[in-house]
Amino acid sequence: MRARRPEEIISSCAPSTSTSPRKKSGGNGASKSKNHSNGIRMEMYDHFYKKFIRPPMAPVYYPTAAEFADPIEYVAKIRPDAEKYGVVKIVPPKEFKPPFAINKETFTFKPRTQKLNEVEAIVKENTHSLIPLDRDGEVVDLYRLHRIVQNFGGCEEVNDEEKWRDVAREYLPKEQMARGVPSAFINLIRSHYNNHIEPFNRNLRDKEKKMDDESDEEEERKHMYQHNHGTMRSEPEIPDEKETKDEEEECPMSMQSGRRKSKNKKSAVTKRNSGGTSSLKNNRGKRIVKTEDDEEEEDDPVDEIICVTCKKGEEEQYLILCDIEGCPNGLHTYCCDPALDEVPTGEWRCPKCIESEDAKIGCDWGFSETDTEYNLNSFTEFANKWKCDYFNVNDVSEVSCETVEREFWKNVISHENPVSVKYGADLITSKVGSGFPRKEDKHTGPDSQLKEEYASHAWNLNNMPVLRESVLSYFNTGISGMMVPWVYVGMCFSTFCWHTEDHWTYSVNYNHFGERKIWYGVAGDDAEKFEDALKKLAPGLTGRQKDLFHHMTTAANPSLLRSMGVPIYAVHQNAGEFVITFPRAYHAGYNEGLNFAEAVNFAPIDWLSKGRECVESYSSVGRFLVFSHDELLFKMVAAMDKLGLSTILAACDELRKVIEKQNKLRNLITRLGVAPRQMEQVTFENIPDEKRSCKFCKTTIFMSALVCNKHNKRTCVEHHDHLCKACTPKDYKYQFRYEMDYLNHLLSELEKRTVNYTGWKEESEEMLEKTGKPELESIEECIDVAKQNKYPQTDQVHKLTTISHTVKTAIEKTSQLLHKKVRTRTKTRCQRADTRMDIVDVKLLIEQMVSMDCNLSSYTGQLEQLLQRIDAWRKKAEEVMDREQEYTKEDLERVVEEGEEFDIKLTEIEELRKLVEMKEWSERARKVTSWTPTSNMENEFDFECKKRLIRENILSLIQEGGRNPSRQVNDLLLKLQQMLSQASAREEEAQEFFKNPSLSLLQTVWNSLRNSDWLSEQYLNSVRFEVAQVAKIKSMIDFAVPSLSGFEVKDQLQRLPESEIILSQAIDINKNCEISKTLRHSREHSPLCDMVNKMLSFTERLTKLFKPINAYHNLYEILSERDDLTPLTEGQMMQLYYQGGVVHLADEWRQIKEFESSEQLLEHQSSLHEIQFRIFEKLRRTNSASGLQSCCCLGANTSEAPDSVLTCIMCDSQYHVQCCEWSPFLQNLPQGCYLCVRCLRGKRPVIADVSAALNEIPSNFLETNLVHNLIQKSRLITQSLMYGANKRQLGDPEGEELCKKALFDWLSCEILNLNGLPIAVELISEFYAAHLKKNASATFELQQRPVRAKPITLLFDSKTVSKRKRPHNTHKECSKKARKRHCPMSPNEYVEEEGEAKKSCQAQKCYKPYEGHGARWILCEAGCKNWYHFVCADLTLAGLIVMQSNYVLIH
Repeated sequence: MRARRPEEIISSCAPSTSTSPRKKSGGNGASKSKNHSNGIRMEMYDHFYKKFIRPPMAPVYYPTAAEFADPIEYVAKIRPDAEKYGVVKIVPPKEFKPPFAINKETFTFKPRTQKLNEVEAIVKENTHSLIPLDRDGEVVDLYRLHRIVQNFGGCEEVNDEEKWRDVAREYLPKEQMARGVPSAFINLIRSHYNNHIEPFNRNLRDKEKKMDDESDEEEERKHMYQHNHGTMRSEPEIPDEKETKDEEEECPMSMQSGRRKSKNKKSAVTKRNSGGTSSLKNNRGKRIVKTEDDEEEEDDPVDEIICVTCKKGEEEQYLILCDIEGCPNGLHTYCCDPALDEVPTGEWRCPKCIESEDAKIGCDWGFSETDTEYNLNSFTEFANKWKCDYFNVNDVSEVSCETVEREFWKNVISHENPVSVKYGADLITSKVGSGFPRKEDKHTGPDSQLKEEYASHAWNLNNMPVLRESVLSYFNTGISGMMVPWVYVGMCFSTFCWHTEDHWTYSVNYNHFGERKIWYGVAGDDAEKFEDALKKLAPGLTGRQKDLFHHMTTAANPSLLRSMGVPIYAVHQNAGEFVITFPRAYHAGYNEGLNFAEAVNFAPIDWLSKGRECVESYSSVGRFLVFSHDELLFKMVAAMDKLGLSTILAACDELRKVIEKQNKLRNLITRLGVAPRQMEQVTFENIPDEKRSCKFCKTTIFMSALVCNKHNKRTCVEHHDHLCKACTPKDYKYQFRYEMDYLNHLLSELEKRTVNYTGWKEESEEMLEKTGKPELESIEECIDVAKQNKYPQTDQVHKLTTISHTVKTAIEKTSQLLHKKVRTRTKTRCQRADTRMDIVDVKLLIEQMVSMDCNLSSYTGQLEQLLQRIDAWRKKAEEVMDREQEYTKEDLERVVEEGEEFDIKLTEIEELRKLVEMKEWSERARKVTSWTPTSNMENEFDFECKKRLIRENILSLIQEGGRNPSRQVNDLLLKLQQMLSQASAREEEAQEFFKNPSLSLLQTVWNSLRNSDWLSEQYLNSVRFEVAQVAKIKSMIDFAVPSLSGFEVKDQLQRLPESEIILSQAIDINKNCEISKTLRHSREHSPLCDMVNKMLSFTERLTKLFKPINAYHNLYEILSERDDLTPLTEGQMMQLYYQGGVVHLADEWRQIKEFESSEQLLEHQSSLHEIQFRIFEKLRRTNSASGLQSCCCLGANTSEAPDSVLTCIMCDSQYHVQCCEWSPFLQNLPQGCYLCVRCLRGKRPVIADVSAALNEIPSNFLETNLVHNLIQKSRLITQSLMYGANKRQLGDPEGEELCKKALFDWLSCEILNLNGLPIAVELISEFYAAHLKKNASATFELQQRPVRAKPITLLFDSKTVSKRKRPHNTHKECSKKARKRHCPMSPNEYVEEEGEAKKSCQAQKCYKPYEGHGARWILCEAGCKNWYHFVCADLTLAGLIVMQSNYVLIH
């Protein structure tokens, strides 16, 4: 049968009047009147879905390995505490790691499609009540119209008393009532009601009248739609022989997929002709007219069609056939109710099919089967990709659990963006396989032994239903979903709706792998609250489908249900965790992502009584049973010799109830007049379940039944009045399973096996009934005996357990009051505020303990004493509060602490706490109001960053003080308000200053603002910053130019261009001036800014003139005299770092910071120049001895040819050609002339370019003086060179030495004076002829090499030396005395330690080397203890290692 759209359901024989699309209920602007509350409006509950609040979490249980050994026993142990949550989680011990027994490639299934916005109860309710009928382009809410008419007394009363205007007025929105009720609208709703709603209601009433006459087969077909998780089944077909055989081998089905059937039963339903009566229809499928051709045809089906109302087949032109495929019913247009004027043009359905479709409303909506088949791997890929795409992430782990939960509850009510997901649910393990290893499986592979171990594990879901303690084990065959597990393959948002387990059994669910499964649970005791709440939310849905609560097709928001008083708890099940649901516990949930779970039912002994209640509940709504509860009971009784005591006791209680009921029923049979000859004993278990169901309540009959012999109908005895209205009890037959004598015999046999329990029960009853209450120890002893003997949870055991639990709870509360000391103040108080007892609670506790069935006099006496102490403290607290002025804050806190020691709610504590808070407030307020500025606060180190109050602090303080006014408080409040008012005025003054800030006004403004320096406000802070900034600038100028320290900042800035200063200091001062709003671009700042800009431009120009492409010296190092000669002569490795690329201009002069004045700088340059010529002699000898180890690679480059070596003509250091770079300056010198990277530091610009760069440059900078000094030096060197050359030409003996000295200076000068170039070239050719000849080929090779594209970062790096012996630490070669003294830096430091007189170098010819880089000294210990420079003693570091002498190295 084709599934119908919900909007098609409410129809009748009348033609369809509209084809407009379905709209939302909010579209018609309906009124929110009192009567409309019966019609659910989604808007009322939106916030529960869009701002979902998670229910509280149910407890999590962590059994030990010993507790985990027996699942039934452990569940029974936690049941008293866990059952009130409905659903709980059990985390197994870490040792429990069952292997996954399913092959992910071969495991295949077809998932269901779930439409999330079609499973929610409220959505279903609204959707089924909104029918697309036009009223000026809007939707008419038929359900709401129905409810309004019912409120006015029903259709008959509204028609008779002409109340349609009142109905229309109630229906219309209030804003439309001002215009009155249009007559056309009254007629419209009357027409809709009479044409659509009333016929539908009449059909329902007729259906109830005819229900007694319906056949069992029709009832069976109807209920086929009610037991498949909302998935609609197709018309049953005749199975072929093979399918029949497979079906016989298959285990019976559970309630959620069908009833339990007999193995040997064959299908009695024949398949209808696929064509049905469709061949009788024309292309419109309605009017049937016989023609002459039709008459010639044999066996015309039209002859068989008759009207179901008049039972005639005449007037075929008015005979309409039902459009449902396979339905043979027809109806004359004039037999329809109401009658039709013509054959309808749309689809038409007969009343019977409408009733059948109505039975399915809410069952299958939102769920559908799919044809796509997946295996686990392909579904994993699909599910993960779907989740990533939905949340727009790269990996599913990026999505938080809270985000998934919020989105899920939004989606169930979303119509704009409906979400559909797939869920592989209810996959029976007997077909697809179990995730747990099974005993019957063939275990192979490396983990076969592990699989065999877990195949027999008690927590294996294939074993749990048939454990000895589970009563389901007494069935001979499994029941799918109950005794045979089902597996579930979930994805993000896939959901399982609210439901209880079949027969209210327990269930266990195990998450094998994947993401979390979210559960919501309602305890079995609260099930009726849940059902009542859902009936209120969806009265139409629950009224239309009475057994709605037994299906898994309806969702409801847990947060919304909790707001209606339903206790709901949440469980988050991770992979490897179990979830247990308790009897009659409603539960629902969804999956956060891909997971694989497995579930099965089990039934411990305590379930038996719940199971019988469930049978009664099923009977009340006409739901079929999965199995007969009584049949299960008698299977247990038949195995009484194998039953344990607890099982026997439970079976006894159940059997007594059966006997009592059967006695009543047999008395009823006698009163009905059924004679003994009409009674027969029947073995009901041999009859298939579907053939022994009560015609009325659908209960599977086992103990007794009434049968109508004439019509072959059967009911249980209770429903005898529904058996057959056409027959009398004389036509009935009473069938029974057992004789009453046999039942009593079975009961006596069971009771014989419970003698010990009976004695225990009598003793415990006597203990409770005797005079004088028993002690708790006696009650505990009785409970221990029951546990040791494994007595079941009978009423007596439960009573004792309840007494024990109640008493222990009371004792625990008493112990907390008497012994627990809560000393933590605010935190503990806030956390415990809702749980602590008050005086009334303590008195009530005493009364409860006195009334308990246990002697608790010792505890009640202590509580009485506690109340006396509390009364004494309360009197003290009253006295303190009356005279609070005499007490300090600490005194009040001590009294509060004494009260908190009682750990109960006392109103006096809160009042005292308020007094403490006011004391604290007064202290804070006085601290603020007592603030005054200090005379020197601007000079304090934290002046600018000090934490200050903000306006909100004062306002908050004022607000706090206003809550408890007093004279003292009012005085402080007045002062605070005055301070705040003054500060506001100062803020306005500061704001006005920044409209035209100036240095001259800053101090004046600050003198006015400093009285409000306690406040942090925007403009106050800005002025404060300006004051601190100006002070900072002054301190910087004082440091940079000490001669200006006596002036104010304004005068200092004006005099700065005339004062001697270095560039870096000027840049820092300028930056700070730019930060200041007062000084930036001011008249005082402009000269400094111009001066700095000129110097930066000058530095940039010099950089271009002097620095080569791959520079290893900054500008100062190039322009200054060399200060590295002494350490180089000693043999130290002076590394050179690459200094090309982007370098801050101020860093080009960073070494100049060491000098305080130009005089000091120039004196230093002169000193270096004086020793330079002398030291070079030593340096040449050192480099000559080092050979290629003086190269920048330190001799590591061994691949160079021997003739590819360059020698510096100044320092005699040797370099590999490939380690060097060509300088354009060398082109001015003779071929073969080479200067190394240390001797030729810059590009050697001509003196004219450098002089031009000095034009209009400030002369007060030390940097400009250094450049002037170099220019002057270049000119003097050229003059000396020309002078020596003249003398040499004249034959003067001094001319030779003068020329050598001048040539050395000319080669070391970093400015090229072209006037001396010809003479220098001539002298080089003459003095260094050998060098030139030796270097000729190497310099030519170097000249041809291109400049390196990627310069070397570090020259003379010792890390580049490979396979060389690590240099010895010369300190370790020295004497113990030197090591003990930690190598002093100079003779002065050494002699200070020794207490000797100051010494100097004692060499006959001291070179007076520059000690800026730490010139090394050496001490003679042969007896004279004289000090010598390394250089002066003709020593190097390498030479010292092999020297055998009594020298001590001083560095």
